[in-house]
Amino acid sequence: MDQQDASREDSVAPAVEPSPTAVGPEVTGWRPDGVGDIVYALGTIGYDVPTRSRRASLHQRMGDPGPDDPAGLLAHLDEHPHDATAVQWTLNLQGMPIYAIEPTGAYADAAYELLRRFLREQIEEGVERVSLAGVVSGTTLHRSGLELPVVDPEIRGMYSWTTEALVTSVIEAAGEEQVAEAHREAVTTGVQNFLERVYYELRNLGREPHERALNFAATNAFEVERVYERAIGDDMELDSIDVEPSSVCPPGSNCWDVKLVFFFPNQPATSVRRLYRFTIDVADVVPATVGPMRSWSIR
Repeated sequence: MDQQDASREDSVAPAVEPSPTAVGPEVTGWRPDGVGDIVYALGTIGYDVPTRSRRASLHQRMGDPGPDDPAGLLAHLDEHPHDATAVQWTLNLQGMPIYAIEPTGAYADAAYELLRRFLREQIEEGVERVSLAGVVSGTTLHRSGLELPVVDPEIRGMYSWTTEALVTSVIEAAGEEQVAEAHREAVTTGVQNFLERVYYELRNLGREPHERALNFAATNAFEVERVYERAIGDDMELDSIDVEPSSVCPPGSNCWDVKLVFFFPNQPATSVRRLYRFTIDVADVVPATVGPMRSWSIR
């Protein structure tokens, strides 16, 4: 992938539950608003040709098999990159478009190049997820009839990865290329468990601050890998994931604590559990971690 203390815990506001805005059939008819809202969302890249006339025009320029063939479209865009603006690029969650992506400004060409690269990686390399950071600039209609928020992307927050490659990169970044295979597998399984729960159990639109903090935690898996390094050494497993406002935050920031609670599967349910907490500032379009990770025992 191209990437405060326990004594005050009682004073923190109640945990914020993951967004109730589930993504599924009930989203149909959802009316987006909030032009200027910051987005940090996870999904996959998709595309569509919004009108019949646009489709016919592209087909004439491309020849067979036409714009519905992703490989053919990418080959055409390699030779005619300016035609990328003729396509409606989307961020999809479980196959459903949730945002239209329309780059603007001096680096629009670079953003379109990234979108093409992400789509190619999904087709050819099995890339499972991309991150989209940006600002909502308006709305547009999708061919399905959905009214989608339009996101002007921020290149600094656009990444693509497979879970396996992400886990490998964080282990190597920790300087543990030579770790025992069993240990590596345990860390890999633990991080994959966290990521899958974020991707599926806690999926969200990445609009609310706590959603952006959670999504960034999945992107910035180095912190999660450090948690699992400790938890696996104690034979613990993940119990819950919570996000709540941070009790300590620098001026001008918007800090949220991501809290991972682990339990001992071979001990009684009333036994001591372990909480790991790290803080993410979501004031900027691209979030950032703040301060060191903390951990303590809880019941």
